[in-house]
Amino acid sequence: MTKVTRSAVCCGAVALILVPAAAMAQAGTIVGTVRVGGAVPAPRLIEIDKNRDVCGDNIAAQDLVVRDGDLAYAVVTIDGLAGETDAQEYVLSNAECRFQPPVLATTVGGVLVVDNQDDVLHNTHLNFQRGTQTRTIGNWALSRKGASIRADRPLRRPGIIDVECDAHGWMHAKIIVFDHPYFAVTSDVGAFEIRDVPAGTHTVTAWHEVLGELQQTVVVEAGGVSSVEFRFPTESATN
Repeated sequence: MTKVTRSAVCCGAVALILVPAAAMAQAGTIVGTVRVGGAVPAPRLIEIDKNRDVCGDNIAAQDLVVRDGDLAYAVVTIDGLAGETDAQEYVLSNAECRFQPPVLATTVGGVLVVDNQDDVLHNTHLNFQRGTQTRTIGNWALSRKGASIRADRPLRRPGIIDVECDAHGWMHAKIIVFDHPYFAVTSDVGAFEIRDVPAGTHTVTAWHEVLGELQQTVVVEAGGVSSVEFRFPTESATN
């Protein structure tokens, strides 16, 4: 059985292959790193214009976080697969006057929990992207440190959600919602791991909100571990 859906990290439609539970016995793991080649500019410093007693005078932007060439917060996914998702909770924090993590990958059926770790009012405003249109799907005010809100309904469709704090204009994040479990977000050393990948030849995509997309073909063997490295060119990081 095949169905067509919209990719969560790119604009084109892709055909999905449904993975039977029995096939999971014939699965492997994909591990790898995402890097940026050559010299990378230092993180942008954003001047703070509000609540400086809590937020400080400036804050480092999180849209391009690179350490020794390793790229954090890139989203890696396997194209063309579908699988069951669950109803686990995903936490997005207002912490140190920015969203943590700045890129959160979730699944359809997941429930978002938002908290405030700062001694200042924040709000978390979610805008779902659909083509060229955006629609508010959540907007919660967290008036004090320790406040927490659990969304009253699960995430319902795959796609990209832009997150902003209307009280602090520099605060932004992305939530990427998938309708399958074959994805990962790179760590602060650019590393990722995707488990229970059906054996076979797969197209793997690395997506970053600033740098764009890279793709590679990866062969996965049952019970095996396949390695891959993505390297974005320096020009992507400096343009």
